Amino acid sequence: MFPLHPHDPPSVGPHRLYARLGEDAYARVYLGAVRAEDPVAVKVVRPEYATDPAFRSSFTHQVTSAAGLASAHVCAVRDADLRGAVPWVAVSRPLGPSLAELVAANGPLPADALHPLALALAQGLDDLHTSHRAHGSLWPDGVLLSPLTALLADPGLEWATSDTERRAPHPAFAAPEGGATPATDVFSWASTLCFAASGVEGPDGLARVPLQLRGLIDACLKHDPRLRPSADDLVRMLGGPAEPAAWPPPVRAAIDTVADAQRAMLTPTGDAPAPRRRGRALALGAGALALVVLAGAGAVYARFGGEAAPEPRAPEAPALVTGAGCLDGPWLPAPEEPLPDDTTFWGPVFSPDGAVLAATSTAGLTVWDWDAGELVAQPTTRSTYGVEPRFSPSGCTVTSAQPVEYEGREHPVRIGYTHDLSAGTTTEHLGAQEGPDGNGRWLLKPRDVEAMDFSPDGGLLAVTLSGTSGEDGTVVIDTATGAAGEPMAPGTQYGTVFVDDRHFATNSGGEIHVWDAETGEEVHVVVGASNTRLAAVRGETQVAYLDDDSIVVSDYTTGAEVTSFTREEFETDDDPFLTRLLVDGGRDRVYATWQVGTGPGAWRFHTYVWDLTSGADLAEGREAIGAYSALVPHPDGGVLAAVTAVEGALVLVDPDTFEVVEELS
Repeated sequence: MFPLHPHDPPSVGPHRLYARLGEDAYARVYLGAVRAEDPVAVKVVRPEYATDPAFRSSFTHQVTSAAGLASAHVCAVRDADLRGAVPWVAVSRPLGPSLAELVAANGPLPADALHPLALALAQGLDDLHTSHRAHGSLWPDGVLLSPLTALLADPGLEWATSDTERRAPHPAFAAPEGGATPATDVFSWASTLCFAASGVEGPDGLARVPLQLRGLIDACLKHDPRLRPSADDLVRMLGGPAEPAAWPPPVRAAIDTVADAQRAMLTPTGDAPAPRRRGRALALGAGALALVVLAGAGAVYARFGGEAAPEPRAPEAPALVTGAGCLDGPWLPAPEEPLPDDTTFWGPVFSPDGAVLAATSTAGLTVWDWDAGELVAQPTTRSTYGVEPRFSPSGCTVTSAQPVEYEGREHPVRIGYTHDLSAGTTTEHLGAQEGPDGNGRWLLKPRDVEAMDFSPDGGLLAVTLSGTSGEDGTVVIDTATGAAGEPMAPGTQYGTVFVDDRHFATNSGGEIHVWDAETGEEVHVVVGASNTRLAAVRGETQVAYLDDDSIVVSDYTTGAEVTSFTREEFETDDDPFLTRLLVDGGRDRVYATWQVGTGPGAWRFHTYVWDLTSGADLAEGREAIGAYSALVPHPDGGVLAAVTAVEGALVLVDPDTFEVVEELS
């Protein structure tokens, strides 16, 4: 949940908007209410769908057919405008986190929480199926956990996109046969429970489901839909119809805390709302801290495990991520003096909560309170070009690569580090190296770090080193203990990025490889990459990479191309080189930057910003887009961070005009 952006409407119909809940397959979703005690989720259809007659027809059918549906475990349609220029629907919204948010903040649910979750969702599906309606898009983000029970977040309205696009909204949880039927809902129900028990997307988490439920869930995952039980069967086998048991105390406490924070947002204070400034997205006051309470939930709760938190076991190494937010206290390592006037930047990245902006530079790793325009931290005065910093999904830990001198080696070794900004700690990660010996700073065969990335749940950190044929070069580290696993991913690999909580992808310059982070097994290969850049499409089984003259998005499970974007100037440019590639799933954008030679020792940059759905180049005709060598979006899309191509300055950019709104450096 995030604060409203300046571009967000203050109200939709009679519903005042209080926060942005996120996005689903077709809409931006807001927390709204006519009365503070009666909240709703207001889903405003995104522009690309609002102008699509096929989608509007399907959406109208989905909404009208769901009107009047009564179920204690399905959020009901409350209001809608289906004829306006931008259609919207309001659905009841009990206070509390989604299942995905709760698991991300606290880990998999304990065994005694899984039965009430399973029974509640089975009864919700049974109510839909009894009314001759399939849900079609069940997944963890679409499950709400109130203090009393679990509910389907809506009666399956996302399937309106699949009616027009012929693809499941959330393929990691979808049945193999496709479509929206009671049998596919049962498969998705089982996949969602696997996630709740394991934190792993889709059926891969079955092994972590408790034995008392595993047989039932396994039956629901049968490839042949005729062999799966019905929702009515599930209800009866789980002891219903009945009111599900109460949440165990640790789960109820976590849900209550989130619900209380949301309730505080809806409680009128008698004061007029503060004006929101265009171009500056997050002002981190008390309201914003309440909105991002899930991001810092690790600082409040122990991970689920019973009535009381267990005694912590002795870690093999320090934890890499603590739960505090980036601006929650005065313990950030402050810079000792202003940056030199000739500082050049190259690697900007926003923290997931949007509070701070980190950027590598000739002055080292810098951290900015970008909304205030202040440099608040300088964890190191050394940085190397080529390894982009990455933030942990929770807390405030950021990676960096630094040059380190070693005896007997002519050139420095590029070593990876993590910096927990809130705790003020730094940890060195040698990756798959031999040494040092603990007494001196030497390595038997030093190798440079090529890439680092956190898993979406923040539980793992992958560190990839330069390598040779047949030599494993990636180590996966448990961020809770600091313990490193055995080296994996042989050969020279680049662009390491997690595609889900258990798997990461690498680019060997000709193939995209997907690896199991736990076993080191190569599980998928996509052929065709002609550059080492690689990006993941979060929430999908898709990766983006360069293939000849096009950015290609492929489904790595099948190798099939999903979409592609071609750079028109390729035939006339002199040796264009792709330097940056990023997919912004929140706004369905692809950012790709090329460096093009213009003469001896001279070059220019050009960034394309493509709409992931329509393929339109959103930067076409915008002269300002050629002024940047790096461009990255804020998590809520309200501003871009950029590095100017000529001066190497760190600036903030309007996301629609691509013009500079403020210089930070």
